[in-house]
Amino acid sequence: MQDDNVRSFKYDLRSYKSKQKRIRDLEERVEECYEALGGVRGIDPSKEPTHSLPNKEVEYALRNKIENLERKIGLLRVQTNEVDRILGKIEKPLRTAIISVYVDGKTIMSVANGLYLSHNGLLRRMNKAIKKALID
Repeated sequence: MQDDNVRSFKYDLRSYKSKQKRIRDLEERVEECYEALGGVRGIDPSKEPTHSLPNKEVEYALRNKIENLERKIGLLRVQTNEVDRILGKIEKPLRTAIISVYVDGKTIMSVANGLYLSHNGLLRRMNKAIKKALID
């Protein structure tokens, strides 16, 4: 059971950068929608429009799109914050090694050589640290 959690966490680490990029892209799309609504960021998309546009359906569609995008951003932020929270429980040298291997995509051998550890020794320590962080 714990090995599945460790494996799942490693998968989350591998997709961390892409989720961060996806959040930035979605935020840009939200800004574009607000600009299309009139450039006002303070517009609440959940409330009825107070002015009459020539085409209210376009405004409703934009408001709906903004809601959906912000919901997706929220879900992605929850996932990345969870990864950050778990990484915060791991001591700094191992955290740096875990990030280097699983987020930055460096080889385990190069990271192990930098820490003067064997390949298997580093893997064991990283797995043990992740397992401990997931339990706490």
